[in-house]
Amino acid sequence: METEVLIIGGGVLGAVVARELSRYKVDVILVEKEADFGWGSTKTNMCIVCQGGDTLEFRPEYHRSKLVWTSMPLMEPLCQEIDVPFKRVGELALIRNNEELSKFQKLKARAEKLGMNGHQFIDQDTLRQMEPHVTRKAIGALFDPNIAVVDPVRLTIALIENAIQNGVDVKRETEVIEIDRGVNQFEVQTSRGTIQCRYIVNAAGTSVDKIARFVDADDFVLYPIRGYVGILDKNLGDLVKHEIHMRPDEIGQMNILTPSVHGNLFFGTTMQPAMRGDYSTTRKIAQIGLKNLQKIVPDLSEKDLINAFAGFLMFRNWEVGWHECVVQPSRKVPRFINICIGYPGVSAAPATGREVIELLQREGLKLESNPKFNPTRKAPPVFNQLSEEKQRELISKDMRYGHVVCRCETVTEGEIVAAIQRGATTLDGIKFRTRAGMGRCQGGFCTPRVVKILSRELGVNEGKITKKGWNSHLLLYKSKELIEAQT
Repeated sequence: METEVLIIGGGVLGAVVARELSRYKVDVILVEKEADFGWGSTKTNMCIVCQGGDTLEFRPEYHRSKLVWTSMPLMEPLCQEIDVPFKRVGELALIRNNEELSKFQKLKARAEKLGMNGHQFIDQDTLRQMEPHVTRKAIGALFDPNIAVVDPVRLTIALIENAIQNGVDVKRETEVIEIDRGVNQFEVQTSRGTIQCRYIVNAAGTSVDKIARFVDADDFVLYPIRGYVGILDKNLGDLVKHEIHMRPDEIGQMNILTPSVHGNLFFGTTMQPAMRGDYSTTRKIAQIGLKNLQKIVPDLSEKDLINAFAGFLMFRNWEVGWHECVVQPSRKVPRFINICIGYPGVSAAPATGREVIELLQREGLKLESNPKFNPTRKAPPVFNQLSEEKQRELISKDMRYGHVVCRCETVTEGEIVAAIQRGATTLDGIKFRTRAGMGRCQGGFCTPRVVKILSRELGVNEGKITKKGWNSHLLLYKSKELIEAQT
């Protein structure tokens, strides 16, 4: 295979670069080692689109800050173009004492100096009206109306789909094994063959430094930081309406509670250096998270937690703060561009995509506008969000929309089939596209039904269906066959 630009990584950053490149007449291939898109650092995200006005690590001299601030006004129009849920929820930074009030007054002044307007202090009575369930220890809050939430994985999938519409070649389950550097091109060995290219955009998430080392382009140092996120029952979705956070009592922890675009509440805590690849969650971490969460909303308990996950962010330098990112050509290897934002990568994505285009041009890539570029992508219908009239209309066209497969999230067979037709081949591929399996029972009822639909639509045996690609098979054998083999 030959191409002009190879993008390594199908997370939100690789996806947004692919979509930006599809605006031009240029050959582009994107490779992703997983069976679907956004399954690395992108999905281990709290869904928040923020501008960083609440933290000391965001300053004008930091490249990361500029990318985040430039991206803020771009995110909502982008989501509208590619039909992705976007919800502006606003942020409440709780204030418990005069010391915290003084710190937030300085932060507000600095934010206004940087042009981030809209912050305002609210008193305890106003806070109680806005959020009746928050702790009564809060004497007020700093309100930022600009904060929003998105679905990072659906955003990534939508960007990929739009890039494919406009000519980008995308290959899943394609892992980069080795890269040989020639005079004018790279020869990239993958698990599915060799790709020759002139330019590489390395957006490999937690593996970005590993990929760069293949050609000695790792002229940066990254530190893996693991964070924990808990998911609360959807029945509690109306408990808070804003993203709420409180200054942590201990270093390395965070107290954040936020709505999602789908109705669940997410809470985050405990960000610490850890061994890369250790995605385990423990009861101890969950208890720390719940303890911190109850400082925000005291009435929440362990029974409200339906799932949790851990994920890694790659920071440029943990010791001196989260203040910098990697969005730059290698200083040693021409035409090789590394991308790694750390926190908040999703928030910085739109501006990062545009900047990578500029970097590629500086590295020598000639770009001519694609007159056939179509910026819009239409999402498939979400049955439980339609009016009864629209639901009946949909069922009349396709009876499968009248068959509910996932009762917790009211996901229909028609939606699952549509997801398969758009590229889902695994149980997790269905889950992240339709939410089947994301409810209270976490797939306890719908998993066998989804497996049957995948098997039927893909034309493969049920035993070939996987949870997330590669060797993650769900079914090893039929019980009758095992009994027969034993007898």
